[in-house]
This record gives sequence, C-alpha cells and structure tokens, in this order.
Amino acid sequence: MSGTLHVVGAGLAGLACAVAAARAGARVVLHESAGHAGGRCRSFRDATIDRVIDNGTHLLLGVNRTALAFANCIGGDEAMGRADALFPFLDVATGERWSLSPASLAARPLELMQACGLPWTARSETVAMRLRPTKSYRRIWEPLCVAALNTSADDASARLFAGLLRMAVLGGTKALVPWTFDAGLSAALVAPAVATLATFGAELRFRHRLLGVGPRILEFDDGPLPLGPADRAVLALPPWILRPMMDGIPNLSSRAIVNAHFRLEGPAALPGGQPFLGVAGGLSQWLALRGDVLSVTVSAADRLAEEPAAAIADALWREVAPVIGQDGCPQPATRIMKERRATIAHTPDEVRRRPGAHTSFPNLYLAGDWLAGPWPCTIEAAVASGLRAARLALGRPQLAFAS
Repeated sequence: MSGTLHVVGAGLAGLACAVAAARAGARVVLHESAGHAGGRCRSFRDATIDRVIDNGTHLLLGVNRTALAFANCIGGDEAMGRADALFPFLDVATGERWSLSPASLAARPLELMQACGLPWTARSETVAMRLRPTKSYRRIWEPLCVAALNTSADDASARLFAGLLRMAVLGGTKALVPWTFDAGLSAALVAPAVATLATFGAELRFRHRLLGVGPRILEFDDGPLPLGPADRAVLALPPWILRPMMDGIPNLSSRAIVNAHFRLEGPAALPGGQPFLGVAGGLSQWLALRGDVLSVTVSAADRLAEEPAAAIADALWREVAPVIGQDGCPQPATRIMKERRATIAHTPDEVRRRPGAHTSFPNLYLAGDWLAGPWPCTIEAAVASGLRAARLALGRPQLAFAS
C-alpha cells in the first residue's frame, strides 16, 4: 500500500487497526471526534469519588490472544496484572460459595459437553433452552452467559456461548489465566497505543468528526477529505453512527451495562482472595476491587439503567456491602455509570445479522466489536476486528501484533 490509511474512530478497534498498520510501515492518519482516545474503554479521574476509574470494568483471559498480543506489542502489559486461574463465585441470595478453575469446572462432563455445544447446537437455540434443565444452570451457566454476552440467558445465542466455552476449555490452564487492569484501561491499552502511533509517525486528529462517506471521499466537520487511488479508509465506529452515512449497516438492537464505583472508607477483601468475584442470585454479575474502589457490574441492565442513579447506588450497596463485611455501614461516595448501548444484543437473530468488514466501496472497510466473528462484543472482538481491517486495507493477510 503506497497511499495513506485513514482510520476513523480511536476506540480499541481503531487503535488496534492504526497500530498494526503503522508498525507495518503504512502512512496512518487516525481521526477521532472526541478530544481523547479510548472510546468506551478508557480511564478517567472521577470528581465524585476522587479516584481514577474505568468507564467499564473489564477482564482479559489467556484465551484472548489477540488482545494480549496487542497489549504486549505496545508495552501495555506492564500495566496489567496476572492472577491465578481461579474464579470464585457467591450466591448473594443463599450465601453459597464455589469456584471455577481449570482443574474443577464444577459441572459434570456430560453437562459441560452440552454447554460447549456438543454434539450439535441449533442456530436459533438460546442458552436457557439448552441449559436450563441442567443442575448447574443457575449457579454457573446463567451468570456466565449474562456476564460474557451481556444478554439474558433466555435470549442469548447458545451457539455463540458454546463457542466461547470451547475456546476457553480446550485452551487448557493458560487460556483461563485472568489478566486485570491494575492501573486502569487507559494505562494498559490506550496511552501506550497512542505513544506507539507517535513513535511510528502516525498522525492523530482529535475533535475531527465524520459526517458522511462517499466512494472517494470522507466528509468531516471541517470539510471534505478526498481519497486518492492508493488511499484506504477504515471506519471503526458504532453501527448507530454509521447507519445514517452508509447503506447496508443493520439496525442492531443493543443491551445496557450499569457500573457502580464505591470508594470504600476502609480496607476490604472479596471472598475467594481474588481481585474479582462472580455473583449469582442478585442484581450484579461481577465485583472487582482495585485499591479502595469496589466496582460493581450489572450486565443486561436495560431496565435498571432507567432508574435514578441514587436508587441504583442504594440497591447495589445493600447487595454488596455484606459481601465485603460492611453490612450496615453507610453507603460511601459512589459513581454510577450507565452505558445504554454497551454491546449489541447477542440473540440468535442479531448474531446472524452482524456484518463483515467489507463494504460496497472497495477502498473502505469496517472495524468494531459489533462485526461478525467468534467473539461477543468484548475487548478481544474490538482488537481482532481492528487487526482484520488492517490486514484487508494493506493487503497483508498475515499481519500480526509482533512484540
């Protein structure tokens, strides 16, 4: 490729695409409508609790090889922590505790095979249809489904869920090693990516909003940008932004995620000894402890997101305070974050409607976690889609994130 690669959108998909292309020697210009990179996966200092928090709580596993390779090649893995391959769970309704690990998946072999989609899974089958009769449905499969797919088990695609389980289970112990963002998402995935782009001569244009797309032109808020015969463009933008600009972008339904960040007044620990805890029987799905901040994640939270922030904070604190030994303590300083379109709805119908990276224009490609692939909308999906778009734009199918 002798022209310029224009990447529009500096979320993780756009950053991954730009980094892969710039490291391969391409001339790259990264356009972003906001004044910062990271999109929906970044860190910031919140004035309410006076701490640096992430706008969403995330965890990578060893099976997320593309995302980990991206972090490694930009040096972001130095800001991450590796935990033991142990996943403690707590049922807040009954007090029952258990753990999942490579040595103990807490499910009978035949049940695990069924969850992994064997011997066959119908395209229209949901997780609940397939797994509700099993013994471990309530305490394993249902909470895992909601946490991983951000979609209720009644609605979520059994095929997509089974594919995730197969990749994790068949990958062995290494695939299930958790990686945490001890210094925040931006320190691991965003700031190092921006620094890498600067090192390789890429140009970053912030506060540069895309308004329209043509076969040989990108329309920005400060005027048109013609594309030369050798130029390529990658649009790493959400579908609801692209739909008014382009034909062929499906109207995918979405699901919300609500996060609560509590600044604790004293030391605390989560049951199981890990910095994270899976939850069943309550509102939340995951708890994460970083310093004196307890972060609570509620997935598939469309209904909860309609509630006032104060009511959400009160309900979640009453649920999690006993878990950390602070039952009866007053609610500490709290920040509630609502991401109303956090992911697409991973239903069988919506999963089938996810488009690929190609568009009707031969010089224009798409990137984003919402595109077709084996992963739900996750960090891995975003980074993998960015790498795929860079491969297509540069015509280099073997391009990879080399350290």
